[in-house]
Order: sequence, then C-alpha cells, then structure tokens
Amino acid sequence: MDLRLRDAVALVTGASAGMGRASALALAAEGARVVIVARNPEPLAATAHEARWAGAPQVHTVLADLTDPEAAGAVVDETVEAFGGIDVLVNTVGVCEVERGGILAQDDGYWQRAFQSVLLVDVRLCRLVVPQLRERGGGAIVNISAMSARHYLPVMAHYSAMKAALAHFTKNLAREFAADHIRANAVMPGMIESEAVAAAHEQRKEKRGWSDEDVFRDAVERYPLVTFADRFGRPEEVGDLVAFLASPRASYINGALVNIDGGSIF
Repeated sequence: MDLRLRDAVALVTGASAGMGRASALALAAEGARVVIVARNPEPLAATAHEARWAGAPQVHTVLADLTDPEAAGAVVDETVEAFGGIDVLVNTVGVCEVERGGILAQDDGYWQRAFQSVLLVDVRLCRLVVPQLRERGGGAIVNISAMSARHYLPVMAHYSAMKAALAHFTKNLAREFAADHIRANAVMPGMIESEAVAAAHEQRKEKRGWSDEDVFRDAVERYPLVTFADRFGRPEEVGDLVAFLASPRASYINGALVNIDGGSIF
C-alpha cells in the first residue's frame, strides 16, 4: 500500500534507537524526507544511514537534548530551514525509570524527570509544530504514549501518569485543531523489545541460564494481563503503525489511542 508520504517532511524525535528509530525508517521507506533528532551522535548517524538506504530522498540529523527548554525551538527552526516546513511530527522521547520500591520510593526527582522527558518535551514540540502544519494546510502528529497508562503498575506510577497525561493532551490537540486539518493520534505500545530491553533480557538470560521463553514468561508474571500474545512486540511493528497514522491513508483517524500490545484486557 502506498501511504502517499513521498516527499512529506517528517520530524521524528528519539530517533537513534527503539520505536523512534523504527518510526523514522518506516517513514523513510515510504519516501518521506526525514529529520531525525537524538542526543547521541553515533547511533543517530547510523539511523540516518539506514534511512537513506530505506528510501528517504533526504535525511537531516539534529543533535539535541529535548529536555532543554530551548532545544525544541531550535529543532523546529532547523527543520523548517532545511526543508521549508513540516508535515508530520512523531514524538517518541520519554525515559522510563522503574523503581522496584514502588510509589513511596518515587521521590520528586522521579516525577520531575518523567514530567520533563515524557510529557513536557512533547507538549513543547506540538505547540511549535502546529503553526507549521497550519501553514501547510494540515498534517499529522503521532505521540508515543504507552499501555502502562491503562495499567496499574506501581513500580512505574510516575512514568505511567505522564503517559496518561500525554494521551489526554493528544485528544485535546485532535479536538482543537481538527478544523485546521491537523490530526493527532497516540500510539499505545505494550511490551516492545527495543534494543535496551533486549540487552536487559540478554543479561537476565546469561545470569540465570534462561531461554527466551523464560524471559517472556517472567515478564508476563510480573505484569499480568498486559498481552494475549506469546512474544514481545518489535519496534518495527510500532514504526509501521506510526507511518500509517501519519499518512493520508489514515485521514479519518483523529484523536485515537491505538493499542499495539498483542491484545490485552485493557
């Protein structure tokens, strides 16, 4: 299916790894011009190389720490300078800290870091990008929330609360700017085996002598009822969903919170 994204300008944050990288590559494969943002130069350069091979006619990289209040404006300005405007914004930044001590061990630092990296980064970029989308006659925003926003996992209560707030914010964006032909949707990933998660799983297998099946079974036991599947999800599966939601093929999907979790009771 042609998603009709050829030559669209897509700004993707957190693009050096995981779901951000997968989203950038999925958009590149559809012929979009991609601007990819991350803090670490080497993995960002690797993503840029892969995006060109995937089919992106142009790739522009921006090194930035988006928790810096000044960074979002600089990223948007550089994107507009490079490509003349923005058609798609994909927000994937968000640090997930797991505190095994539960809610009482999550001090102000946990909550402030989650607020800054999970919620406020995305809010800032959306505020800056909406005027750019208006100038183009419309566009799409895809925010990466999380299925943990619908679960009750005290070890990540701070993170999940901010992901829930991001989903709520996305709904508000969709309602306010629908008349401007700007769509905003949130993707709700479940257990996705990103590079960092896979590395942690490898350590667990080596330390305990476990198989892949053992690792998955342990995760399901610790986080019950979060998936009907018999495996972890893959970042590229999330990337494919992001590309579809960003495309004109999804023109009647707005304000949706789209699960990608292998099925769950939530």
